[in-house]
Amino acid sequence: MQVGPLLVLPLLAACLQDDIPAASTDLVEATFEHAFRVEGVLQLDEDPADSIAAVGAFTELRDGGFAIGDNLLPRVRRYTDEGLLIAAFGRFGDGPYEFRWINSVAETASGRIVIPNSAQSNLTYLTTALAPDTIVPIPGPATSAVAMKRDLVVRMTLADDHDEWFSSRGRPPILHRIAEGSLVWSSFNYPFLTHERPYWSSLVGTPFAVGGDSIYAMSGARFPATIFSGDGDTLGAIGTPSRSFRPIPVLEGGTFAGPRASGASFSEFLASFEFIERIDVVGRHLIFTRAEFDPARGASFRWSHTLVDVYDRHTGDNLYEDVPLPEGSMVLGGGQFLYLLVDKDFPPWRIAKLLVRTPR
Repeated sequence: MQVGPLLVLPLLAACLQDDIPAASTDLVEATFEHAFRVEGVLQLDEDPADSIAAVGAFTELRDGGFAIGDNLLPRVRRYTDEGLLIAAFGRFGDGPYEFRWINSVAETASGRIVIPNSAQSNLTYLTTALAPDTIVPIPGPATSAVAMKRDLVVRMTLADDHDEWFSSRGRPPILHRIAEGSLVWSSFNYPFLTHERPYWSSLVGTPFAVGGDSIYAMSGARFPATIFSGDGDTLGAIGTPSRSFRPIPVLEGGTFAGPRASGASFSEFLASFEFIERIDVVGRHLIFTRAEFDPARGASFRWSHTLVDVYDRHTGDNLYEDVPLPEGSMVLGGGQFLYLLVDKDFPPWRIAKLLVRTPR
């Protein structure tokens, strides 16, 4: 079951009530109302001269509020807990403090905002007021970063591994812990090679999240997620495919090349599977957000968040599976709450703060 966009806000308002019964532990499949309590819904403030094109990368800030990267423009904005705009920064280009796009936003222990600049292989640091601060070169292009205590965990392909990566002779590590610009360790080798899983690497990513001293990472194409310590050592695994999960098929290379291929067959392939697009930590909970491609959007490869699975990350128990998200919504990130963008395509931009209900 999905909920149409016109019913989202009434549904969220209903979830503010305390008398919604929790799901039974004998049946972990649950409705949105059973799995989550909505603590509130805020609307993002906008500068008429600097409108949001699309809400993208998100991070909850330690002292309250959050920072958001624009999904279409090279802009990052800072907000209060109530959604009041405090500051904005960013311009397009390849020069210092310029971006082609913003895929990830993180906060350091000192409160600075850091943006991985994959086009220039550096980490761009901004002050708390989003003014230029420091540019730190790193060994390769980083596509995402998450704070871990005073350091950062980044998803990065090391420059020295490029030849080995593209010649398919090895699986270089893609998660790296960086302290003050220096590489501390590298871990989590890519789980498959391009020739072993044609199309997978171009269609699904490698979501990861940090919770306390643990790192959770996986290929978005398959379960489980691997658990790493703060030292990069493998501790175990968490997560299993739910009863409804549709894994991506393995196809031969060149399946969609040549005269026999058609746009229709590729669209059918895209619609045949779903994947894990996000992992988020909310308190003791680990939330897997599942996504599927929307055939109506054609070759743009746009996806929609559809379902979430919820685990207790301390015990590994599956609390809820196949929880349907309101139609048109998008999970932004975790922290004190799970933050859900009510409508990802159209303003006004409203964000719901969700807490996981305890099953009983």
